[in-house]
Amino acid sequence: MGPEHPETALEARRKRFKPPEKLIILRDVKVGYRSPRGTVKLEFDQDLGTLYPFSLADKLEVITERSDWCTRNGGPQSPWGRAIVPLEMMGPLTQYTSREAQIPVRGPAVGLFADLEIRMVNGPVFVGKEYTIEREVVQLSESRRTESYWVLTSLMDPDDGDKLVAQVLLNSASLKDSFATYAEEAAAQ
Repeated sequence: MGPEHPETALEARRKRFKPPEKLIILRDVKVGYRSPRGTVKLEFDQDLGTLYPFSLADKLEVITERSDWCTRNGGPQSPWGRAIVPLEMMGPLTQYTSREAQIPVRGPAVGLFADLEIRMVNGPVFVGKEYTIEREVVQLSESRRTESYWVLTSLMDPDDGDKLVAQVLLNSASLKDSFATYAEEAAAQ
């Protein structure tokens, strides 16, 4: 939390990665790619699309250690006078518009979220507030079975000069064996 913090586990791990040797699924993805800026917000009853078939209200019903500050009724009693987005919903908030980023991942292939890091820089993030969002590919990596692209998503407050509020680092991995022509393309390189 906050702009100054010690090195995180993912920062340390990412430093140890060797550059990938030959990417097939991610061959068109480049480190440094930035998505166009967009906007996001999270309402209690908002439909987040097919990737997240639940609302914030639905999620609040099943969070076992929920803070009242995240709820409709308890939010106004928070130190900020409004409801805050629970950490469990930061992934859905930053990902429900991810297709708009147009990161050129080849497919179809089975994808999964392999790592996730959430940073509250000048947070918290508020329910019902619109934020500016921008994504940047910050690393490519691979393992024996996957190819991964690491995206740093930044949420900025448009009412405060686009001041950085929070960041989410997501490692999206694609299974090599699930890409139909992976073996043939790899052999041809």
